[in-house]
Amino acid sequence: MLIPALRIFAYVCIWTTPIQAAIALWGLGIVTLTEYSILSLTNIEFIRNYAGFFLPIVEWLYTWFWNAFLDWLFSLPIIIHQTLKAIFTTWLGFWILKRFR
Repeated sequence: MLIPALRIFAYVCIWTTPIQAAIALWGLGIVTLTEYSILSLTNIEFIRNYAGFFLPIVEWLYTWFWNAFLDWLFSLPIIIHQTLKAIFTTWLGFWILKRFR
């Protein structure tokens, strides 16, 4: 039962890579066209100004999770955060598939 669940998780990690890469490229486009820098365009700034439809989800997260952790997570630069997350989750997905064939 655990191995099929791990495989599904691995495929989700791999399948979400294009979405994460698109968000990183979207952020890079914003940085090139506006006054934001790579470090000043944080996750929360991106959500507030360019992806406002996620604000209800962010507000809901603050009712369920540790606020200090969410403050830290949303203060990360989105381009760096999404790029590293895409690399890590893709690697993790392929590692799980290779390990649990």
